[in-house]
Amino acid sequence: MTNRLDAAGRRALTRALPPDLRRAELVRYLRESAGATVAELARLTGVSVVTIHRDLDRLASEGLVERVQGGARVAGDVSEASNWSRRLKQMDVQKRAIASYAAGLVESGSTIFIDSSSTGLAFAGALARRRGLDLTLVTNSPGIAYRLDAPSIHVVVTPGELNQELRLIGGHWTVEFLNKLKFVTSFISGSSLHSERGLGSMTRSLADVLNAARSASSETIALVDSSKVGRISLHQVARLEELDLIVTDDLLPEAIREAYERAGARLAVAGLPVVGGAA
Repeated sequence: MTNRLDAAGRRALTRALPPDLRRAELVRYLRESAGATVAELARLTGVSVVTIHRDLDRLASEGLVERVQGGARVAGDVSEASNWSRRLKQMDVQKRAIASYAAGLVESGSTIFIDSSSTGLAFAGALARRRGLDLTLVTNSPGIAYRLDAPSIHVVVTPGELNQELRLIGGHWTVEFLNKLKFVTSFISGSSLHSERGLGSMTRSLADVLNAARSASSETIALVDSSKVGRISLHQVARLEELDLIVTDDLLPEAIREAYERAGARLAVAGLPVVGGAA
């Protein structure tokens, strides 16, 4: 099955990212990356450098970003609240639905990996509520390690460097550690899910960790809420056909779901049957 959308699918996805949403993406990326060049932002969004300059000028006039030589960064007053705190509040109901669905996919006795995403944290909580689940859980999330309360789940935390802003452990020590392990399933998230770019991450260190976990796994399941669908991130984690299953929420429009199915994605919408891709 092709991994490219037909013309109707491409038009549907283009309509899903009008200029105001593109500018919101720029602010999100600048917040997560602490700044970027105009050329980098143009590659990220797929628009021209001239368009990026216009977007940044408008965002600067609204006090959302600060222009610096060759690029921009988020204005100081916008970034006061931690990125992690904001992520925990966004799409909370949908993340819990995704987590509950994914928890039902885990068999007792498994060894799994869960990444440091806010959806991963919700997923770990859903696993803890499954009584009698015997599990080895490896994670690069300090939040999961601290908050998980389930004696039957053996938790292993990866070594590495702590990113306090994103609440993740990453770096070459983390990757080397994961390369020595084997998982039944890796449950991973990301900053974006795009029909042609697949699952993506805004940060290189996290992308490296997710790729290492994916390589060490018999299967990979992506937990992606609908707000991330149609976005593009700088660093690719996996193509659609490299993901055994994508679990999302029912806010994703049916036309977009169908477009991703035609592109080769196997989708599970929390509360709906699994659709698309190979069975």
